[in-house]
Amino acid sequence: MKGWLKQWILPSARSSGSLMERVASARGIAENALAKFSAPTMGDIAHPKELPGAVAVGERLATAVRSGRKIAIFGDYDADGMCASAILLHLMRAVRPDDPPIVYIPERATEGYGLSVPAIQHLASMGIQTIVSVDCGVTAIEEAREARRLGLELLVTDHHAMLPSGALPDVDAIAHPALDGGTGELCGAAVAWKVGWAFSCAWCGSARVPEILRELLKETLALAAIGTIADVVPLRGENRVIARLGAERIADSALPGLLALARDAGIGSKDRVDAERISFGIAPIVNACGRLGRAVNAVTLLGLPSLAVAGSNPVELMRTAGRLSADFRQLNDVRKQIERRIVDSASLRTDEGLGEARGACVLAAPDWPRGVVGIACSRLVETLGVPVILLEIDGEFAHGSARSVEGYSVLDGLHSCSSLLERFGGHAAAAGVAVRMDRLAAFREALSAHASKNQHSAQAPSIRPDVEFFAQDLSVESFEALERLGPFGRTFPAPSVFIRDAVVSRDASTFGAKSDHLSFYARIGDSSPTEVRCTWWRQAGQASRIRRGDRLNLVAIPQVDRWKGTPRPAFTVIDATMNVAERSATSR
Repeated sequence: MKGWLKQWILPSARSSGSLMERVASARGIAENALAKFSAPTMGDIAHPKELPGAVAVGERLATAVRSGRKIAIFGDYDADGMCASAILLHLMRAVRPDDPPIVYIPERATEGYGLSVPAIQHLASMGIQTIVSVDCGVTAIEEAREARRLGLELLVTDHHAMLPSGALPDVDAIAHPALDGGTGELCGAAVAWKVGWAFSCAWCGSARVPEILRELLKETLALAAIGTIADVVPLRGENRVIARLGAERIADSALPGLLALARDAGIGSKDRVDAERISFGIAPIVNACGRLGRAVNAVTLLGLPSLAVAGSNPVELMRTAGRLSADFRQLNDVRKQIERRIVDSASLRTDEGLGEARGACVLAAPDWPRGVVGIACSRLVETLGVPVILLEIDGEFAHGSARSVEGYSVLDGLHSCSSLLERFGGHAAAAGVAVRMDRLAAFREALSAHASKNQHSAQAPSIRPDVEFFAQDLSVESFEALERLGPFGRTFPAPSVFIRDAVVSRDASTFGAKSDHLSFYARIGDSSPTEVRCTWWRQAGQASRIRRGDRLNLVAIPQVDRWKGTPRPAFTVIDATMNVAERSATSR
């Protein structure tokens, strides 16, 4: 069937069972595995010994703490890195509260991503003896040499791509999912959480850790969940379990900083937290601090002592958390304004940015803050369907971010252009880039050509809904059951359904700050008395095609609308088409 936007590949046959059971079957989840899949437990998270290097790093950290060494956690300025830093801060402070580690996050604008020789030298001058990196470090060859020269113990925890040569920094221990032929897909915060688990066991000399550490591991799993979802790692296997169980602890967290963030994101103590509420609620507030403020302040917020720790002052902690979180929320509001300006400006220049091969879009401007361009890249990827790199011009150089599409590794693309770049790093879906302005045009053409030749399935040519939807599926209970298959994200998207012959009950209307979104109400089946709100993001241009009385076929995502506390079924539309060639008489 042909929709207004894409071709549809419809489910071949009607299967039996509830909506959740039919979707699970369509996704290859066996009936006898469904109960376990929809209700994972902590026991489904693999032991740190399954993560290459985690036990070694954990043991060395325990030895460093026990020996009274001065320790620094060296993190990254995105949500994943900040959450990773806070995880290790919580656990190491719990066993040595009088002398906790310091946290060092490089300044995005002046220092750039990851370990650097000046930062290593600065930490050494402060008397630091052990540095543990989180969410960075696996490519820090020169930095490791400097640490060795200065007599520092350097421990690396990371998940980013290693050097194509396979060379590793000469450090005391590395924890990384891809070491020793591993294929893990953990984010930086999840790697740090596993190392924190190994540290707790090493500290106690037993797999059974005391209650304070056990509870902190449970609470900080929420930070690993935020990192997992914010860093857009594949939501399958262990990642899905971490995201699911961690998200469940957010709404009523014992971590005051996380609790304040949840409230600022509109999450109440009884609310259900899913990947969407993290992606569009909590993560942007955390990221705003690293993009427009000082990332270390976000670690201060996320690392505030647990309300459950003996001797803590809950009132004072929540007051501090509330103040910091409110500041970050304001930064996020500023970030949204800047992002809209960058997207609008870049959208006018896409022909220039696509280059001759039109395989990727590379643009630069002096008034595009490098801390915000990554989000703007994602918006343009949705529109253009090709990898996008946006850069801030700063004198002779341009610094910025890249975002890719499914089926193309932008990191591979950057490696193919490495001779034109000053610095780059990241992974297949996202990366950071620095380039000289006199090489920008050549870089644009080289990357665009590489992407054009190597995007094998970058944009799906069709939409494939999981199952057909029927009137009897329309209930809050049915939609809530479907939520138990989540969280949904990369490689495991939210279930979509094919709805046949939905009757539009109200004319379509637009909404949003730029009136770029579309909303209409429909009934599923002629006999249904229930109107369901259908939201179609960024498709206001379709409003003239949808009028009361029309019969539409839809591909949509079932969702529970909990606005104002009353749950009701709703749909997010992916595509639509008219059910009949002529509009019904009632539509005229």
